[in-house]
Amino acid sequence: MAFRWQNEQLPLLVAPVRIDRMIGKWGGWGKRRVRERVEAGEVLLNGELVTEGTVEVGKFDRVELGGEIVQANVRRSLMLHKPAGVVSATTDAEHQTVIDLVHEPWAGELHLAGRLDRFTTGLVVLTNDSSFSESLTEPERKIGKRYLVTVDGPIHGDVIAAFEEGMWFAKEQVVTAPAEVELLSADQCRLTIYEGKHHQVKRMFARFGIKVIALHREAIGGIELPDDLPSGAWRLLP
Repeated sequence: MAFRWQNEQLPLLVAPVRIDRMIGKWGGWGKRRVRERVEAGEVLLNGELVTEGTVEVGKFDRVELGGEIVQANVRRSLMLHKPAGVVSATTDAEHQTVIDLVHEPWAGELHLAGRLDRFTTGLVVLTNDSSFSESLTEPERKIGKRYLVTVDGPIHGDVIAAFEEGMWFAKEQVVTAPAEVELLSADQCRLTIYEGKHHQVKRMFARFGIKVIALHREAIGGIELPDDLPSGAWRLLP
């Protein structure tokens, strides 16, 4: 099947668009020409014949016209084990980014579903599906992010109690959702938070004069970083 290179100029859709408008833009045709192609039975949507040009097309729907591909975007989501020093960004003039670690021709389509600061390690989710990323990052969904935290002093009961109650953040004018704390040793815990405020974990400990010396994200909701995924490596999500 032939591939028409005009498709390279079509942006990845976010909101649904009418199929006749997509085809008109792709072929550089007016409404009459597009209508003729539809009425001639030349348009397929996900393998099914299209008889009305008003049908709406999403970002990952496959559209064909007379044996040529108009759109065939593939939905991709992956987990990546971010090393320290790598920036959670799509581009950066000075530092290596998480996108740079995905050596695939489609890597430029991806965006982050939640960031980590430069020196925090662990799970990052990348996707080209905005609906999926929003399901992980929208505050009202209260998706838990679990971290392994190592600090420079003992984690006393008053620290745990404050975390589990919720803490006032003056900068954002919010009280954090109650966190979950699993104490592993005097200076290490697993901490699950339900927001993604700037440097939130470090700020929470700093309130008690405690410095975070190592921060590693293990999970986002039900997505767990596998023990066998090396630092700097990635794996497609099902």
